[in-house]
Amino acid sequence: MKRAILFALVGLAISSSGLAGQSLFGTQGLGLPAEPLDGRARALGSMGVGLLGPSLSPLDIAAAARIYLPTAQLTLQPQWIDGELNGQSLTTKGTRFPQMSLAYPLLGVGGTAVLHIGTNFDQRWEVETSSDEEVLGSVVPVTDRLASDGGISTFQLGWAQRLGDRLSLGVGVGSRIGSVTRTFTRIVDAGDLATIIPYVTSGEWRYSGLTASLGFQWDPLPQLRLGGSAAWSGTLEAEPRGETEGSSTDFDVPTEFRLGASGILTPRLALHVGFSFADWQDPEGSLDPGTLVGSVKSFGIGMEWACPTVGPRNFPIRLGMKRSDLPFTFEGETPSENVFTGGIGLNLMPPQSGLIGAIDLAFERGTREAASLSESFWRASVTFRVGSF
Repeated sequence: MKRAILFALVGLAISSSGLAGQSLFGTQGLGLPAEPLDGRARALGSMGVGLLGPSLSPLDIAAAARIYLPTAQLTLQPQWIDGELNGQSLTTKGTRFPQMSLAYPLLGVGGTAVLHIGTNFDQRWEVETSSDEEVLGSVVPVTDRLASDGGISTFQLGWAQRLGDRLSLGVGVGSRIGSVTRTFTRIVDAGDLATIIPYVTSGEWRYSGLTASLGFQWDPLPQLRLGGSAAWSGTLEAEPRGETEGSSTDFDVPTEFRLGASGILTPRLALHVGFSFADWQDPEGSLDPGTLVGSVKSFGIGMEWACPTVGPRNFPIRLGMKRSDLPFTFEGETPSENVFTGGIGLNLMPPQSGLIGAIDLAFERGTREAASLSESFWRASVTFRVGSF
């Protein structure tokens, strides 16, 4: 079967020399986790919940209750990766759009309607192997290339409701969206012996499945904010498209829990901490139990300094760090990601003007490693946010 051949070739390819189209950790399981965080959350090493001020994030559905103007937000994220696999150097770069959000407040009822589109797993990568094979009695070079393009995202509609001045609740429902195309190419360089057309086979799978989320945001003290969320996922289904052979495949994705807290230390300095947890088990699904890590935890901490204002504008500076487990093993070992973060906010328009214009910039320097694969990367996030009456 074409589908079985393509997926079996993943293991063969990563055991030899490789060339990454994105991170090679994305070859395992459902891919590399890609959180739909904006530039501010990235700069603070945050889990995306419990941040001070209004926020528009699919990971903190309740935070939108503090948005009082119709608002649109888009995040752009380029990254540059250097790595090593079995002594082979890897260098790659790419850009994705991890988050797009819209918010429309209804002040008469004290709530905000939201729409979120955010990434979950990235499956963009490419691996290449070279060997010598006998063709027409002669040994000639052969190149095999396996490429994967696509990933899994979530489309979500939600509502955030204020309950007094200190408490907000949020609920969202949505669906998994996205697809992945995998292409295997064999190139035989027979030289003057013969002209051999490259062999190419490919398959495409479309993802679907229901999701739901609940969240809260609570200010027990004027200087303290707590936030949390639970994101549930129904069965994730991968359905073959077009001429792709095989039947649909189901995966069990665990509920993910996130907690965050922010405290005001001085009038211009705030501290933020965050934690997330998910238990990756797939007893009835199609994920290989040997590739599942089990309990996956992430922890982040950051500080935000509100610089002196320039007229009605301010430009907060942020620093943080974050450590995350990855849910899928690589060559039997548990991968982890460690990141140092920083960034700045450019608040171009004060809210009292009736127009919001802001840009959040984040820069991350991180590493991932497990078994014979190690990667270091630079990642930038640029979030554009606009709103008006």
